[in-house]
Amino acid sequence: MTEIWNSADSDAGRRAVLDEYKRRADADPRAVRLLEMFLREPLNRLPLTEIEFAMDQLGLTDEHNDVLSDAERESLDRDGYVDLGPLLHEDQLQKMRERYDAAIVEEGADAAEKRGIGRIMDTVVKPMNRDGLLDPIFMHPRLLAVVRHVLGVHLKYIGSNYHCAIPGYGHQGIHADFSWGVKGEPQVVNAVWLIDEFTEENGATRVVPGTHRLGIHPSGDLVNGAPRDLNAPVDGEVKVTARAGSCFVYNAHLWHGGTQNCTSKLRRAQHAFFGRSTRPSSTDVPAVIDKQVFERLGRVARAILDIG
Repeated sequence: MTEIWNSADSDAGRRAVLDEYKRRADADPRAVRLLEMFLREPLNRLPLTEIEFAMDQLGLTDEHNDVLSDAERESLDRDGYVDLGPLLHEDQLQKMRERYDAAIVEEGADAAEKRGIGRIMDTVVKPMNRDGLLDPIFMHPRLLAVVRHVLGVHLKYIGSNYHCAIPGYGHQGIHADFSWGVKGEPQVVNAVWLIDEFTEENGATRVVPGTHRLGIHPSGDLVNGAPRDLNAPVDGEVKVTARAGSCFVYNAHLWHGGTQNCTSKLRRAQHAFFGRSTRPSSTDVPAVIDKQVFERLGRVARAILDIG
């Protein structure tokens, strides 16, 4: 998939290479299916003029807006991530913790494939966000300025999840939030909202600065001719530590992973995922959004969610 995607700088060119690959006897059906999902017709639900309107209302039409500093843009381009600092105050954080904890009790504390992780999918469009408590998770102007810098004006929310590392758990293999390596235009951006402080000991995210520019997925990387051990440390990796309420945003082709929570307390985080307007979404927002959430949203928020 990496080879096909990076073989051209346009979807038309990629489709031509994919069509040639499909004729091979050893073509992988799963690879074909995934690539075709991304290379078929544009998948925006709203006209692109709606997200253009939203970006204008947020003051983000111009790439050189003043919502981000030059240093923040440079960090994104060079390292692949930026810490926007505390954007949520303690009162908001405490209410969020209480709401997340209650939802975990109601929905179950542990997804089967994520042992040791309390996880809730699609948080910002579920009934738990009827009063707007979680709106900053996908709507904060500073967050959207980062997404706009990486993806351009034509962006959309594609998913969210709450991710809580239980004491003794939280380690992840190094990975990227896209199924293959991408050179050229990034396709996805992810944000981690720190509902609790991230420390060296409690499972802070590890990142490998600059790997978003390699065009290689870690699962396809070789070390001394052998497949990379995804659970092992990576040369140059750093842990992102910051205060509760901070928002850490990264080009989601960046290599990263959670680390083990070695404390006796929960390490709560909320993720918000964005992609290009014309690409598939992780979440079928119209199918899962709560009616009361939908009805209270304005035009700008609906444009970010790509729902009419």
